[in-house]
Amino acid sequence: MAQVSIGRVENLEEFVRGLLSMREVLESSCREQIVIAETKCGEAREEAQNSEDMRESAFQQKQAAQQRLGETQQALESAEEMLGAAKSMLSSCQALPWDEDELHPGCSSEESDVADAEAAVDRAQVGVVQAQTTLEQARESHLAMERRVECAKQALTIAELSREQMRAECAVRLAAVSQSVDVATGRLAAAQQALNAYLATNPSAAQFNNWLKWNPAQHAGPITPDTLRDRMNLSPEQRRVFQEYLYDRNRAYRRLVDKYRGEWAGARGDAERNIVARKTRIHLCGEFAEQIARYALAPLGGRIETQGRTFVGDNGRYTKTDLLVTDLRVPVILGRGEGMGAPVGGSMAFEVKCGKADYLYAQKDHMVFQATGHKQADAQCTLCSRDIHDLSPEKEKELRDTLRQAGSPMVGMLPRKNEIDQSCLEFIQKGEEEKV
Repeated sequence: MAQVSIGRVENLEEFVRGLLSMREVLESSCREQIVIAETKCGEAREEAQNSEDMRESAFQQKQAAQQRLGETQQALESAEEMLGAAKSMLSSCQALPWDEDELHPGCSSEESDVADAEAAVDRAQVGVVQAQTTLEQARESHLAMERRVECAKQALTIAELSREQMRAECAVRLAAVSQSVDVATGRLAAAQQALNAYLATNPSAAQFNNWLKWNPAQHAGPITPDTLRDRMNLSPEQRRVFQEYLYDRNRAYRRLVDKYRGEWAGARGDAERNIVARKTRIHLCGEFAEQIARYALAPLGGRIETQGRTFVGDNGRYTKTDLLVTDLRVPVILGRGEGMGAPVGGSMAFEVKCGKADYLYAQKDHMVFQATGHKQADAQCTLCSRDIHDLSPEKEKELRDTLRQAGSPMVGMLPRKNEIDQSCLEFIQKGEEEKV
């Protein structure tokens, strides 16, 4: 049976979760956009109806203005007829003969009638002009309302078209994402089935899978140092599976492995291979040891942070905390003494050091400085490889006492440096095995 990658199955699970999340976001976004489109259609429809009502009102006002103009024109004609009659009466009066005493009967009444008739004509003419002005304004208003109705209808058409396009676009995109989800879910089911079959025939891989998915809540009582030591004590075969897992799941780790694999493949002679091996022991092995600690401790908390900065003093100097585990799900005891236990909901801070005995001793001052970044946690320690036990009793006690006084006691739980080196070098040298 070909080897099955736990990491790649997890990548596929992560991909499916991403697709499901994408579909959920897309569905939510589509609903929002369709609601907006519906709202715009409603607003455009309301505006079209309002414009229709306003056009009808303008039309009625135009009709009323036309009627008013007709009435004023009739009034003017009547006034002009009355003026003509008054002038005729005045002319007739003025044509009467004088009597024998050379006296005229007088036409003051007729003159008054003519003056009144002229005033009435003037008023009627003013009324006609006003009516004409009102009618012209009513006509312009009606034309404006006609244009407004046309614009409102166009806006409604555009809004309805946009809504339908939005619905169609959402349907197409959702269908495409759903199809991808179905395909990915099918592939995941097949991969999970293959993985289960592989784990059933490969005890080391199965043990690593159980280690990866460890649930500390099922542990009776607080987590003790023995449990943590067992968590970090992976067998050589489990370390190999872990290497492959990191290669599949951690891009930075994969880039580093690929870099050294390329250098190893291109090395000419033992001297160049020794250079690659040395770089691997320095850079890749330290990263691998930190990843062992990270994955061993991660199930204990709700969150794990790496390389968090803590500023020391006012000069901008800072220290990095390798691991910070927060929101602990269970109480944890790292060892004896103050600051070596954390409650449920608490936190733990760790510095991780993997190296041979002389290296660990030489890092004493640096580890003391690093300890200043641990003080915010409930429990803190410096996790190191078991090479610490290779120091002389005097140096080991000195190192432990110094770190305990600094507030980050030394705890030797990680595999020995030679074991880490061997795991990393073997992984670099053999290349990637066939995976499905």
